[in-house]
Amino acid sequence: MKLLFSYKINILQCFNNLSPASCFYGKDQVELVHGEKRSIENLVIGDRVWSITPDGNSLIEDEIIMMMHNEPNISASFYTFKTIEGYEVSLTDRHNIPVFDSKENQIKIKRSSLVRQEDYLLMYNRKIKIENISINTRIGFYSPLTLTGYLLVNNISTSVFSDSYKTSSNTIQLGFLPIRLYYRLARMIYGKSYNPFGDIQYGLHPVAKFYKDYQKQLRFWFHTSKYILPTILIYFIMNFFEKTILPKLQKIFK
Repeated sequence: MKLLFSYKINILQCFNNLSPASCFYGKDQVELVHGEKRSIENLVIGDRVWSITPDGNSLIEDEIIMMMHNEPNISASFYTFKTIEGYEVSLTDRHNIPVFDSKENQIKIKRSSLVRQEDYLLMYNRKIKIENISINTRIGFYSPLTLTGYLLVNNISTSVFSDSYKTSSNTIQLGFLPIRLYYRLARMIYGKSYNPFGDIQYGLHPVAKFYKDYQKQLRFWFHTSKYILPTILIYFIMNFFEKTILPKLQKIFK
């Protein structure tokens, strides 16, 4: 019996190690702005979807701008969170999700594997208790990217990022700023039917692969930018003062 239990644990750990970093189960659904419900596996670039603000109090009209990872035929291990009202969402183990931490009395972003039954999930304008957390294997996982970095899935607020970047979701969202700007600019120039990044049927999108391959360098840049950017700003202010303001003051007080 002990050997069988150990075997099950090892199999579970194997699934967790093989799981994609940040993906949704393809059969879970999102609600489009015009009212239609659509499975994540059927989302397309430009779909207008609902997200909610980080505090859960306001709905946001959001947009799918890229599918970062598509694997319709590969199985993965999912953490499935079921609420006391029957809503549920399935996420891979390192996928981030906003929860209300009842012990710390605040909303936090946690990776799926660290969410506890004492936490509350966020729905529009309310927090809801978790009834059950289960781990199961399902076929088909997807990773859509939105403008806000959030996505309302089965009426539950989720992040579209993972903790594999080893930094906060806000920092990751900042890191994807060039992608969002390029998407908006390209669609403004070429029309709303234009897909700036192209579609992938299987595997990792080249943009997502770039972020994955260079995450250490990107993480270093964003962690140091909070010191570098103010320093650059101060330099330009001092330079402007020295070359423009100071000569005028010297003339006045001569």
